[in-house]
Amino acid sequence: MLIFHYTDLDSYNAIAASPVWVFRASKPPGDHEFGAYFTAYAPNRPLYKLGIPAQKRTHVFCFTAADDLKPIRGGRGRYILFSATDYHVPKARQVFSGLASDYSEQAP
Repeated sequence: MLIFHYTDLDSYNAIAASPVWVFRASKPPGDHEFGAYFTAYAPNRPLYKLGIPAQKRTHVFCFTAADDLKPIRGGRGRYILFSATDYHVPKARQVFSGLASDYSEQAP
């Protein structure tokens, strides 16, 4: 299964600067748990359903799942996952990073 993390240019540059991607856990707005958030939705899906502001959907990281992310509470847990702590993705699990508009299902 592929996992995606959407972000803006500044955060993209910070994460991509390291050979091991580190997604920092934080407290999102609303009634959501502290954590780092991910989705099973690829860029060709209706991303507005995720509740991520458009300016935070310009860039994407894609990696293979390691079955260590937890689904959020409720029905959206089918496609929104999180880690309660900073989440590290080693090079061996990295599939794609860049502009969300450049992602394709055939990404290396």
